Amino acid sequence: MVSRRMTFLLAGLVLLSGVSVAASEAIDSPPTFTVSNEDNTTYRVTAYTAESTQAALLMNFEVTTRDGERRLATLSQLIWPDRYRNVTLADDGIPTQRVTVEPGDEVTTTIEAWEPGNVTVYIVEDLGDNETHTMTEIKTCTERQQEHSLTLESDGASGSSVCASSLDWLLQ
Repeated sequence: MVSRRMTFLLAGLVLLSGVSVAASEAIDSPPTFTVSNEDNTTYRVTAYTAESTQAALLMNFEVTTRDGERRLATLSQLIWPDRYRNVTLADDGIPTQRVTVEPGDEVTTTIEAWEPGNVTVYIVEDLGDNETHTMTEIKTCTERQQEHSLTLESDGASGSSVCASSLDWLLQ
């Protein structure tokens, strides 16, 4: 006959094993990204996954300048918008994911190529304004489950990010 103490111990172990599995998934799960468009134009948001902030800042993009010239620019040159158009990644091997958000819509996606330690870069282009680059966001949170959000409005944008899962207290 199994004692009560042994029954409670086994039940506790089963419970902890379930929490451990859930915690493991939270630690390794890629970021979720939600973009809301409260403007009257269509936007394209492209997410890039880089190994580090330094690697991200050195990524090369082909851009069209205000004068119509096509040239290369690094991500560090795209931090502040300078009316570049048609921003296209020039480097090979960098995971890329795109979403298009119509006026009044909201899109949520998972950044699938992300692995623990990676940096996520978002390039936002106004498709109603000839693919004009409007903003760049770099998310450097490299721990646990992440949630990134961006709200695009006619007078700018706002955003937030959460760098830890709801299980963070347990994983400390």
